[in-house]
Amino acid sequence: MIPKRTGNALRLALLVALPALASAGWKGISAGEVELSATADASEVALDGTLTLRIAVTYASKADTGNLEVPTFADFDVVSRSQSEQVTFTLSNSTPSFRRTVITSLALTPRRAGDLTIEPVKLEFRGQRFQTEPIQVRVVPAGQALRRRPPGPDRLADDRLGESLDPFADLHPGQRDLILRAMVDNERPFVGQQVTYSLYLLARTNVSSIEKLQIPRLDGFWSEDVEAPQQLVPEQRILDGVPYTAYLLRRRALFPLRPGKAAIEPAEVQVLTGFGMLFSRESSRRSSQALQLEVQPLPPGKPAGFDFGNVGQWTLSASAEPSNAPVGQPITFRMVASGRGNVRDLRLPRLPVLSGVRAYDATVSDKETIERGQINGTRTVEQLLVPERTGAVEIPSLAMDIFDPVQKQFRTVRTDPIALRVDAGPVGQPAAEPISQNLLAKGGIRPIRLHLGSVQRATPPWAQPWFWPALGLPPFGLALLLGIARLRRMLQVDPGRKRMELARSAAAKRLRRARALLQRGESVAFYAEIVRAVTGYLADKQGIAAAGLTRDELVSALLARGQPEEPVRRLVRILDDCDRARFAPGSGESPAREAMLGRTDQVLGELDRGTR
Repeated sequence: MIPKRTGNALRLALLVALPALASAGWKGISAGEVELSATADASEVALDGTLTLRIAVTYASKADTGNLEVPTFADFDVVSRSQSEQVTFTLSNSTPSFRRTVITSLALTPRRAGDLTIEPVKLEFRGQRFQTEPIQVRVVPAGQALRRRPPGPDRLADDRLGESLDPFADLHPGQRDLILRAMVDNERPFVGQQVTYSLYLLARTNVSSIEKLQIPRLDGFWSEDVEAPQQLVPEQRILDGVPYTAYLLRRRALFPLRPGKAAIEPAEVQVLTGFGMLFSRESSRRSSQALQLEVQPLPPGKPAGFDFGNVGQWTLSASAEPSNAPVGQPITFRMVASGRGNVRDLRLPRLPVLSGVRAYDATVSDKETIERGQINGTRTVEQLLVPERTGAVEIPSLAMDIFDPVQKQFRTVRTDPIALRVDAGPVGQPAAEPISQNLLAKGGIRPIRLHLGSVQRATPPWAQPWFWPALGLPPFGLALLLGIARLRRMLQVDPGRKRMELARSAAAKRLRRARALLQRGESVAFYAEIVRAVTGYLADKQGIAAAGLTRDELVSALLARGQPEEPVRRLVRILDDCDRARFAPGSGESPAREAMLGRTDQVLGELDRGTR
C-alpha cells in the first residue's frame, strides 16, 4: 500500500517524466531484474507455536507482475496470509527507474516435532522460472526455549546467544520521516564476549544518499567491522501501521575490555532526501539514541592458567606430519584453535621441551570469518621439529583454559597425544639433499675471442671548449642541492623526530596524571593510564605498536632495537601487572601502586638511555 503523500509525488513525477520516457525509447525491463527471497523469522519453533514466512518479490517494473507459486507445506499448516505492496520511482541521470515490492506473509504452525523443511517458493515471470532455497526449521516440544531469528533477507539483527529481540519492537515513530536507530544484541555481556552493534536508518521518504556518517567513540572495547555497506539496501518494515524502509548503515563487533557500566554515545548521520533533478533535495541530520551496557566480570573459580583473552567457544586440535621420519628429517607440528570469539587476543599453550628433539621458533597465522554477524576465527601455530635420535617420541596433550559465555563457565580444551616414530637414516645419505647451485651450462667454459681493428687518434676531451664547464657543473650542482637540502631542514621540523624527542616527557606527563588518579582512589583508571604511558612511549620513541603485539613479540621487537634484556623483561612484567589489576580491581594495595609508578618511571628511563 502506498501512502497518500508518496502516491501524489509519484503521479507528479510520472507526468513530468513521460516525455523523457518517450524520447529515451524506454520499453520495460528484462526478467533478470526480478528479485525473489523467502525468509522465516525463526530457526526453531515449538510444536504449539507459529512462525512467519516472509516472501518478497521486487520488480523493476510498475505494471508487470509474475505468477507466485506458494508451496503446499507438507509439514506445516497455513494459519493466516497477508500481502502488502510498495512502489518507488527514482530518476538518476535523467533515467527513470521503478521498484515495485510485493510482500506476502504467511503464518505457519508445524504438524510434528523434529527437523522440518519449508519447500522452495517459485515464481514464473515472462517465461522464466525462479525459486528460493529450502528453509530448515527445528520443531521442539511445546514449552521449550526458542532460538528466534528476525525477518529479512539480510536479517535486521543477528542470531543471539539466547532469545533474539526485534530491534524496532519498542520503537514508535509517530510522525517522524527519518529515524536513526542504534542497537546491541546483548546488554549484559561478559568481559571479552562479543557484542554486535548495529546502526539502522528508518525512512518513509526517498533517501538519495548518505552524505556523512559519524560512528561514536568506542572506548573500553576492542572493535572490528562486521558490515560496512557501500550501497543502501532497502528492507521494508511496518511500524505502528506505517510502512518504513530500513537501511543497515554499519555493523561492528565489540569486545568489552573491563567490567562495569559501559556507555556508547549517539551516532550521527547526514542524509540527502529527494528525487534529484526534477525535485528539490533536502539535507537532514539525525542522531541515534545512546546505549548503556552492563559488562559482567568473569565468575569466580578462574583456573590458574587462564588468560583473559581466551573468552569464547573454542576447540583445540594438534597434528604432526609425518608421523614416521628418519633422524634429521623435519617434522611439522601444527596446533589449531578455532571457534567463536576474538581470535587476535587468543593465547595458545606452548609445546614443552621434548627429549631428543630440536624445536625451532613457531609461526602463527590468524584467519577470521563472519557468520550471522558473529566473528569466527582460526589461529594456527606451526613449529618445525627435528629428531636427533631414534626411537619413540610422544608429543603430550596440550591444554587451554577458556571461558564459554554461552555455558557461563570455565572449560578446559585439550589436544590428543601424538605418537611419533623416529628411524635411522639410510647409510651414507645426508639428512637433507643439498640444492645444486652454480652449475655450468652445457659445453663448459668457452675461450675469449678477440676482434682487432684500426682506429684513428681523436682530439682529447680536455681540449674541447665544453670540457671545463662540464667538469665544474657536477660539483656546483651537488653543492647547490646540499645547500637547498640544509635550508629545508632548517626551515621545517620533522614531526616524527619531534615526537621521538618528546616521548619521554609525554610519558612522564601521563605518569603524573596516573598519580593524580591514584590520589583520587580511581585504581582501574590509574593502571589504564600507566599502560597508556608505556604504549605511547613505545610508539613514539621505539616505533612499536604494542597494542597489536603479543608479549613475546614485544620482547623480540625491543631486543632487536638493541635494548638491554633486563629492562625489557621488567617492562613486560609491568604491562602484565597492569592488565591483571585492571580486570581485578581492588587486588592491589596503595603502596604497591606507588611502587608501580616508580618501577615504570625507572624502566622508561633505562630504555630512553639505551635508545640514545
